Amino acid sequence: MFAAQALELGIRAVYAFPLRLGALRVGALTCHQRAMRRLPPPEGAADALVLADALAQFLLAGRHTKPWLLKPADLHRTEVHQATGILSVHLRVPLASALVRLRAHAFATERPVADVAHDVVTAGLRLPRDPT
Repeated sequence: MFAAQALELGIRAVYAFPLRLGALRVGALTCHQRAMRRLPPPEGAADALVLADALAQFLLAGRHTKPWLLKPADLHRTEVHQATGILSVHLRVPLASALVRLRAHAFATERPVADVAHDVVTAGLRLPRDPT
């Protein structure tokens, strides 16, 4: 269905690059063009991956003023990565979902993500599993 709709709109080439932060995959940067072309040479693909990584950091950081929302510096904090891994195993979900749960808990409790991560790592804070 997508291909038919894209062709109807005049789209002839589509490229997708992962939005990632370390091992986390949080989406895709999808680019399209009206001319049919092969994937760019390795240098172009490498540039696109750098752009996608920067975009992922920007999108995850948000532009909010609430302290519990993730800041770029928080994404690189060791405890946030450790807590994400712990929650991934405990909740039996992928890393990206565990990070979302960590952020959601921080938002719901009005606490900084780094503080919640610290509690997961040091105090054994465990979030409930989703019954579904």
